[in-house]
Amino acid sequence: MRAVRIHASGGPEVLKVEDVPACEPGTGEVRVRLEAAALNHLDIWVRVGNVGVSLPRTLGSEGAGIVDRLGPGTQGFQEGDAVVVTPWLYPPLVPRPNLTAQIVGVARDGCYADTVVVPAQALRRLPQGMSMVEAAAFPLVMGTAYRMLVSRAVLQPGETVLITGATGGVGTAALQIAHACGAQVIAATRSAAKSARLKELGAHYVVDSSDKLADQVRAITDGQGVDVLAEQVGGAVWEGALATVKPGGRVTFCGATSGAQVALNLQVVYRRELSLLGVFGTLQEALDRVWTLVETGALQPVIDRTLPLEEAAEAHRLMERSAHFGKLVLTM
Repeated sequence: MRAVRIHASGGPEVLKVEDVPACEPGTGEVRVRLEAAALNHLDIWVRVGNVGVSLPRTLGSEGAGIVDRLGPGTQGFQEGDAVVVTPWLYPPLVPRPNLTAQIVGVARDGCYADTVVVPAQALRRLPQGMSMVEAAAFPLVMGTAYRMLVSRAVLQPGETVLITGATGGVGTAALQIAHACGAQVIAATRSAAKSARLKELGAHYVVDSSDKLADQVRAITDGQGVDVLAEQVGGAVWEGALATVKPGGRVTFCGATSGAQVALNLQVVYRRELSLLGVFGTLQEALDRVWTLVETGALQPVIDRTLPLEEAAEAHRLMERSAHFGKLVLTM
């Protein structure tokens, strides 16, 4: 089979297309013949060494394809089923997302390949009427965004939310979820060219995250600030974004694409009684809800473009330059 693997940490050039033997599924496992695999920033963190993995490793935490073979004792699927590979493999009785989770493409080989072997618990049936490319592109980002806004921040109708990094996978998912919750949505981006597309997705306002972000948001909110900040960019926008939150507001965050080290004035946090709510992935009940919203058409994957598996390195370069809107997907 073909697989894109890394043998060392580094830039996109360490992604190598190789011919490797296809694995046989073990007890409770399923082998899936993949047709599509989505990129996530997690893949970049693994590639550069910010997330430690055993090497060599095949990246890719989510994909879609056809069940090819069942391991001994596997139930719930049969050969020929169209399925989606979801990222998280939590041990029993884990109450919330945390680092004890096994993640496809991190703890075990992932979806940048012709085939992948995963435990049956990682699979869900392809939503009716959805293409393989679309199905590969939504579990991680929509599950994470749902947990940020609904499970953790408990976003309410009529509240105002600011979404930073709004043009990426999590950002476009968060925008749709916030809009579906009945919130007023402010989307932040550095790209004026992407403003129209953000408004098409449901953003009521679009602001420039690189230019006096807090001033722009205060002008929109009559000086009040936002009820909820959904943040994933980190160092480049953290200080300005935090200043947009009204007293008693909530800050939910899941990533740090521009750097994880930020300055935090504790007096600002406690004097304004802000809640800081970190998010690491999602849980089955949130993913159940996301699946329902996708199947009913309330949420839709946003695809920037597809590239062949052999161009995984170029796809990483596009993501690192933020030259995309929504998700980048590799096809087999």
